[in-house]
Amino acid sequence: MSLTSKLVFGLVLSLTAGLSASLIAPAILSNVSTNNSFASSFAQAQTAQAQTPPTQTLSFSDVSADYWAHDYIEGLAKSNIISGFGDGTFRPNDPVTRAQFAAILRQAFLTSQPTTAQAFKDVPAGYWATGAIAAARSAGFLSGYPDNTFKPNDRILRVQALVSLANGLKYPAGNPQSLSSYKDADTVPAYARPSTAAAAQANLIVSYPAPDQISPNRSASRAEVAAFVYQALVKAGRANPIAVKPERRWQITPMTTIAAEVDRMSLSENGQRLAAITDFGQNIKIWNTQTGSLLRTVIPEEPDTVFNAVAISKDGTKIAAIKRILPTGALQLTVQTVEDGRVLLTKSLNLPPETSPLIVPGRLDVVFSPDGKQVMTQNRLSGSDGTISYNYNRLVFQDIATGEVTQGIVAWPPDRGNIEATSMSPDGSLVAILRRPASDSSYAATVTIFQRNNNGFDADYSGLITLPVDLSSSTNMTFTNSNLLNLTTFKSNQTVLDTWNPQTGEKVQSTTLPNEECLQQGDILPSPDGTSYFSSYPNLGACLGNIQTGEFQRNLDGLSVGIENGVFSGDGDSIAVAGDREIRIFTKVAP
Repeated sequence: MSLTSKLVFGLVLSLTAGLSASLIAPAILSNVSTNNSFASSFAQAQTAQAQTPPTQTLSFSDVSADYWAHDYIEGLAKSNIISGFGDGTFRPNDPVTRAQFAAILRQAFLTSQPTTAQAFKDVPAGYWATGAIAAARSAGFLSGYPDNTFKPNDRILRVQALVSLANGLKYPAGNPQSLSSYKDADTVPAYARPSTAAAAQANLIVSYPAPDQISPNRSASRAEVAAFVYQALVKAGRANPIAVKPERRWQITPMTTIAAEVDRMSLSENGQRLAAITDFGQNIKIWNTQTGSLLRTVIPEEPDTVFNAVAISKDGTKIAAIKRILPTGALQLTVQTVEDGRVLLTKSLNLPPETSPLIVPGRLDVVFSPDGKQVMTQNRLSGSDGTISYNYNRLVFQDIATGEVTQGIVAWPPDRGNIEATSMSPDGSLVAILRRPASDSSYAATVTIFQRNNNGFDADYSGLITLPVDLSSSTNMTFTNSNLLNLTTFKSNQTVLDTWNPQTGEKVQSTTLPNEECLQQGDILPSPDGTSYFSSYPNLGACLGNIQTGEFQRNLDGLSVGIENGVFSGDGDSIAVAGDREIRIFTKVAP
């Protein structure tokens, strides 16, 4: 579900004497160097833009049709203002450097701008963005620092990009009242207020997932820069306004009700197929959620075997499960088709020989990669033979066709603590691991986000970023379809949802959820599209809320018995709620 939100677009200020809009901007960020491969890719992309026919529609594998910035990105791609990378991605959450921003400005506004401005001492003549930086300086979009440096590899902040567009496009100073609708207007630096207000009046400010926040002092992402620039083109009459899509609301009456007692569930991407462990682990059932018809029942071939984890592929054609053979404690991964039950993979999740046969599962999970060709399994095991305590953590990706481990951590180092939970981004490029020190009796914990690559995870397990969390409260983590990470915690009678950008390590948004009974110490589950959340608490009801608007829907259809569990579909438009021997399927509808 697309959401047109509000963002800030800003710029780095004009420090050159003689410019009427000249301001002295503090150097807020230290240098963040861009690696050569990224700069080279960006330079190649700028060259490729000039060779792309203006009428060609460009699409990127990591920018889905319902991505919040899809229309902005596609609009600029059609106009050859932006392009992606050689692997077909756009990398919308990556930060934008000052040099990259200058290159985008040149493509959008400065194709005929002379480049006779004074050279910066840290931008050599042969630098890939020298011409773009000179053009942006000549036109008043960007300038340097008092020592005549430009710091091309510094990330550009949202407010800096805003000031840049407002100054370069010669907007008159805006009315400060135009910022009054933003909750964080007081965090806009004093020097930037007139230009930020001008950008607001010109409708340049677009923010996701928080339309009422400017977030001026965090790095601007590639998607945000695309939105800012596109809105500036609309203001100039060079692009058509993007229509605001109507907000779709959750139905409070279930679309389908299925009689079943469920332990764990998984919905397909479009929410039309549901796989669930039923009858206390004795089987797995797959249903068509629109009709409620049972498509298949999976029963373990071995006696005294229970299912502990289940997942359905995005397209709903395969299921993966982890089952445990009770007499021996052996764990087994199985993957099979939904239509004919054909087994695609059976793989023992062997334990290391030094572990005790008394070892028991602490956490078992399985999830499909986006292309459906691999599965990620997590098993955290613990036990004792009376003298020695065992802890074993394993997180691996396995190829369904061959059964081979393609990537992951076969034995998580003991000094890294225990894996409490994992989450994989919708495009499969990131994995988040919630862990706690094995020897620490406190509630201190961390979430580390890893970038998947051809060489596996980082050898030192450092990851992209590490976030502190507090396990004294209910904690949940979920990637959004935008590859942002949502962390929800309940503490001091307040439920807070924090959204992080893994590429920059910055908090994008922090939202305090309503103080409702069903959110009190409940397990809050954010939707993949970043717009909704679900929570329940025994006998107090199941609740749905809208993160952006604050709208709260209590008890859904009014039924509330015992503990209710929920799972969202990958597109965020459906949710299955299980409790008291039945599953209810709720969907969103247009107003």
